[in-house]
Amino acid sequence: MTSFRPLAVTGGITAALLLAALYFYFDPAGSVWFPKCPFLVITGLQCPGCGSQRAIHALLHGDITTAWHTNALFILELPLILLLFLVWGLRHRYPSLRRLLSARPFILTLLTLIVLWTIVRNIVHI
Repeated sequence: MTSFRPLAVTGGITAALLLAALYFYFDPAGSVWFPKCPFLVITGLQCPGCGSQRAIHALLHGDITTAWHTNALFILELPLILLLFLVWGLRHRYPSLRRLLSARPFILTLLTLIVLWTIVRNIVHI
């Protein structure tokens, strides 16, 4: 019987590499292939994720300044996102870190930061 986990990890890495190539070769700002934010289209306001696709494109080209200007919160949270994937993959090896990252206070703090970011970026037009 084969394990599902190696297949899932391999599939995840393959999907990530394909997405990275897609974001490297195509600019989401000028391409019809990338989805537009429905919240922005309907309300004219930026959601917490607005600019993330352009930030990924800029980061893949080494343009940290542009990435920062398109979505600073995404850039700040990118190490956390990578850590969450790592902890998910190694959840049995680091159970205390997994518990910390899934604890209610941590999640509520993160949610509060995301809500504040959304409000501030629409008031200041970041």
